[in-house]
This record gives sequence, structure tokens and C-alpha cells, in this order.
Amino acid sequence: MKWIALPIVLIGAALSLAALLLPGGDAASSALAGYEALRKAEAGLPGSVVSLEQLAARQDALGWEAGVAAARAHATAADFAGAAEFLRHALGLRSTAELRAELGSILEAAGLRAEAKAEWEKLLPRADAVSAMVRLEPDAVRLATVFVQAGRYADALPLVTPAATDATHLLRARALAGLGKSQDAAAEFVLYLTAHKSDTAVRIEYGRTLERAGESDKALVLYRDIGASAAYREGLLLESLGRVRDAIDAYQRSSDSEARWRAARLFESLGEAQNALSIYEALAAGTHRVHDDASLRAVLLLRSAGKADEAATFVGGLPDAFDWILGSYAPRTFLDPADGVISSLVTTALRVADSLTQRGNSDWASAELEFALSDADAAGHLAIGRWFAAHGDPRRAFQIGSELLAKSPTRASYELAYPKAYWASVERWASTYEIDPYLVLAVVREESNYLPTAVSSSNAGGLMQLLPSTAKWIAESKCKLTYTAALAFDPDANIRMGSWYLSYLASLYDGDIVRAVAAYNGGNGNIDRWTAAAKATRRADVPGALVSIETREYLTKVLNSWLVYRALYAPNPTS
Repeated sequence: MKWIALPIVLIGAALSLAALLLPGGDAASSALAGYEALRKAEAGLPGSVVSLEQLAARQDALGWEAGVAAARAHATAADFAGAAEFLRHALGLRSTAELRAELGSILEAAGLRAEAKAEWEKLLPRADAVSAMVRLEPDAVRLATVFVQAGRYADALPLVTPAATDATHLLRARALAGLGKSQDAAAEFVLYLTAHKSDTAVRIEYGRTLERAGESDKALVLYRDIGASAAYREGLLLESLGRVRDAIDAYQRSSDSEARWRAARLFESLGEAQNALSIYEALAAGTHRVHDDASLRAVLLLRSAGKADEAATFVGGLPDAFDWILGSYAPRTFLDPADGVISSLVTTALRVADSLTQRGNSDWASAELEFALSDADAAGHLAIGRWFAAHGDPRRAFQIGSELLAKSPTRASYELAYPKAYWASVERWASTYEIDPYLVLAVVREESNYLPTAVSSSNAGGLMQLLPSTAKWIAESKCKLTYTAALAFDPDANIRMGSWYLSYLASLYDGDIVRAVAAYNGGNGNIDRWTAAAKATRRADVPGALVSIETREYLTKVLNSWLVYRALYAPNPTS
């Protein structure tokens, strides 16, 4: 089958040109005729495999679909080498995880173990990729290495038990640490570091393991010995132990922006506002992740000191979320120019996609538009994004809209990037549980990007990313639903449970959305503890009180999205 590699481009170009020049028909009709030929070729297998191969020579969506079908036909005939050639060509046109998994299986069937392994490794940590790697990788250390890198610690550990070399001691240490077995992990780190005393990165890993094992004194000695590169970890540990002055000293020895932020927060806790302010002002001038938080704290401190004019210099760069928290938010306005002229290429692809959908070939329709995107301008992207939104794929619409925003921040682009996804469910359950539906949508957007099957590293699932324990409690105790593992991935049920939980948190905090959103991510117990420690009695003090970087950033993202949603769709965005 190697013969297809060179002629395929020439044949594809010729076929594509011929399709456009067919007498008596336009480009859409010609494309649909090609899909009809594909349908007949698939129905006529195995005798029609040559027809599939000819169609597979095209460089478009039809060629991609035909290439996949030709590969499967060759695999059915046990011609795995031929199947692999067609799949590689298809992947070159459009890559998907499922197609890569198929290629991995076919290469393995062809006896091309090294090539199969290379494909499967790209798909880790998927369970089928783990199984394939076990079959294909004979070197236990190499296999354990890729499993640790993919976070598959339980799969890695048996491969390096018992440890025989420095490398296996390190792998065991990381696997054990990942599994929460901190004492055992620390012992393995010691064995590795005996021969690698200057490996700073691993020494810091060892220090964090000591912390988790409850050996704070040992961790502190280690961090001080390492120096500036471990000063942030030293500061965090000292702060957790209540040694505030020592923590400030450690943070100030670090070049990490987060460390300097923590130092400023501690200065505030000691009543040393000027020391804190000087750090905030320096951080606010940067572009790192804490510059918004630092700007907010600078505003609050300057206003408290009666320096409103100086405070105003930091307000302009604040995100909408912080403007709203400060009470100075004005709903954004959106550019609303004409959509522009849609190119003939995109117009044709849309007509073809509509016809294919009507004929029951929605997958072919989606592929047709994915290929059209590569050559589409802003107007074309907008039209294709709207097609996906109208055909029940808000996630793809969101992705296309988000790409457009960077180039063309119009109302139309915002509407794609912030779709009213699953609106019937959102509106119903938000109304039932008396929570703003646009806040529910904002949580869906930032938690899962509208993917109903999303699963996080902590095993939270579904559109609103509920932990199994939380979902079970809400389903059975609050919504009177029969809980199953699949329930979290049902869009309506997930939105129902998530809306109840968001409403519950809002009521827990007397309607304070800031604390409710932070608690949705960080847990209400943590929020209560963090805000109490920081004496955060005002709503504006809550972001700075959040110890978790993830929760701090999550709060800003969700509130920003909520405000955009309200500006786009709410009858009264400020109510």
C-alpha cells in the first residue's frame, strides 16, 4: 500500500477540481454526489473497496471519511498494513483521539509494536491506552516512567517493586506520593537522593512529601538548605504553622509572584498596610496571575487610607468581576457590526452539512464544517459556529466563538463563546431553586466548557462537575433521584443537582454570590476558615482571603462569565 503516498495529493486535487466543474450542478450538489458515492461504496463492501480508496485520495472531509472507511475495510480483510496507511493519511487531514486509538490497534495487529506504542502513548492516561502500553512496552522502568508522568500511579507502582536502581527508587517515590503513601514515599526519596544530592527539583518534591507525612521540622530544614528556589514552599509551611514573621521572611527571599503576594497578605494581617501596599503596587504593574488580585488589594488599602485619587489609578485594569465586587461595575457594551459576507466555500459547506444532517449523517456534516473552518474568515467562523449551536453542539460553538473573540470581539462572537447551552434545563432548575440562571451557565462554562461527559482529575463529573459523594447526597437527599454513577453525566440531572447546590451555598451565605461561588470550588468549610483567618468581613475582602490559587482564579472566571452572560441576555443586567 505504500504506492498511495505520492499520487494521493495529485489525485485528490484532480477529484476536488472535477467536483467543482461538473456540468449541470453547483459545488454543493457535486459534494453531495460524492457523499452518495461514499454511501454506495460502504454499502457495497467488500467488493467496492477500490471505490473507497479513490474517494480517500481527496484532501477534504469526504476524503477523510472515505479514508477511515477504507482503513476499516482493509482491517476487516486482515490487511492491517494497508489499513494503517489509510488511517495515517486520515489523521494527517484531521486528528481525533478515537482515530488515533484505532490506528494504535491496527498497528498492533500488524505486528508493528513500536509504532503502535508511539500512538497509544499519546493517548495516556486513557484506560485503553494503559492496557495497550502494558502489552507493548517490555521495559518495566520505561513503562513505569510514562505511567507516573500520566498520573497512573497505581499502574506504575508494581512495575518498580522492588526497587533495584536509583531510577526505580525515584519512580517508586513519585508513585507512592501520588497514592498518598507519604511515609513510604519519603523513604524512597531518601534512597534516591543519597546518590543525587544536588537534584534540587527532587529535593523539593521530597520536602512536600515530608510535609504530607507530618514531618514539618525536617521539611523546613530541607527547604532552608535548598535556598531561594524552595523559599515559597518554606513560606507556605511556616505560615501553616502560624509563624507569620518567619513566613514573610521566606516569601521575600523568593522571586515567585505568588510568594510576594502571600507576604503582602501577611503584612496586612499584622496591620502593616504600607509594607503590604508597596508589594501590591509592584505586583499590579506586572502581567503574572496575581496582578489583578494585587490591584484590588491596592485599591482597598488606598481607599481605606483616604487616598481615592491614588486608588483610582488601579481601577482601570480590574476585571469585571472585581469592578462588580467594588460596586463600580457598568455592564459592558458590545460591538455589533454586520456579520460580513460568507465565502462561497463556507456557504457550500453549510448547504452540504444541512443536506447530510437531513439524511441522517450528522457526523459527516460536522466533519464537512470542520474542514471548511481551516480556510474560513471571521464571517465563516461565525456562520459555522452558529450552525453547531443550532444543531445541539454548544461546546463546539463555544470553542469557535472563543477563538473568534481574540480577533473579532463583537456581540455575535460573544454569543457564540457564551451560548445559552441546555437552556431549557438551566431555566427550569434555576427557577425551581431560585438561583440566577446566568450564574448556572457561568458555572457550566468554567467547570466543563459544556461537555456533559467531562471528568476532572478529582473525579468530579458532568456539566457542573460534581464529586460523586456530593452528587449522591444531593440526588438522594434533596432531589429525590435514584443515584447511579451515570446520573452525573445526564445533562438535565447534572444541572438540576448543580443548581440546587449553588442555591444552597448562596443561602448559606445569605445571598452572597462571591462566597457561594468560591465555596462551589473550594468547599464552604475552607471558605469559612480562610475568610475568618483574614478577617474578611466585606465582600471585597473575600478574593484576597482565598488561600487556594485555583479557587481564587475560579472565582474571578465564574464572576466574569456571569457578568458577560447577564450583559448579553438578561433584560436588566444590573438587577
